[in-house]
Amino acid sequence: MSLSRLLPVRLAGGFFVLLVLLGAGWWFFIRESNEVQESTSDVTDAVRTAAAATPTTKPASTQPAASATASGSGTSAAAASSIGSQSYKIVAGQSLAWYLAPEKLASLPTSSVAKGTTSEVSGEFHFTAEGLDPAKTTTFTVGLTKLKSDESRRDSRAQDALQTSRYPTATFTATKLTGMPAQFGATDSVMQLTGTFDLHGVKKEVTWELKVKKDGEILSGLATLKFKYTDFGITKPDIGGFVTVESEVTIQVQIFAAPA
Repeated sequence: MSLSRLLPVRLAGGFFVLLVLLGAGWWFFIRESNEVQESTSDVTDAVRTAAAATPTTKPASTQPAASATASGSGTSAAAASSIGSQSYKIVAGQSLAWYLAPEKLASLPTSSVAKGTTSEVSGEFHFTAEGLDPAKTTTFTVGLTKLKSDESRRDSRAQDALQTSRYPTATFTATKLTGMPAQFGATDSVMQLTGTFDLHGVKKEVTWELKVKKDGEILSGLATLKFKYTDFGITKPDIGGFVTVESEVTIQVQIFAAPA
């Protein structure tokens, strides 16, 4: 075969080998396989210690348990000593927020789910027996500048896409809570939390799925939201055109909150 015919073959073969090597590198070193968290996390000793150190305005006694017990059956007592009007503050340094972004290697069908996490979560929740306390603002804020995955190139693209130098935080302000249980217990209660999500300079009404359980006086809550990048004017991140993400992303926030 002449050199003029052999050169394109060698170039094509070299390109194919390069794709294989890139694919192998992505599979073994960049690819992640993360899943949506399905239930709230358990309260740990570290959470309890941090909650005990959190400043609080909680009065010495907040629930009329004695009168409830005297009034009748165990069911009546449980209902009378349930949620009531109570405020909770997110325990600093113990709560986490993360994104789950399906991504794929360009030109190949194989996909994975990347995860970036931050512990910069703050906020407060105000309940009544019927839902949110309308006299107080229920809100939480997530700091975005320290979102970290296991790949620095991904983190850089995520920071660029979110424009965190201009929009360093994402804030949710609740307006409605549906599915409020009679009381928070040791297993997850599933609710819907609606309000305004301020992300990337865009404010949009969204509804989170909210699961909450209680351990002692501490609440463990898991909020889950799925949306399209375009909903908030975000350009989909990629790694040099080599790895691209799909159009939807999931955000989850694992909250630990103590009485305020």
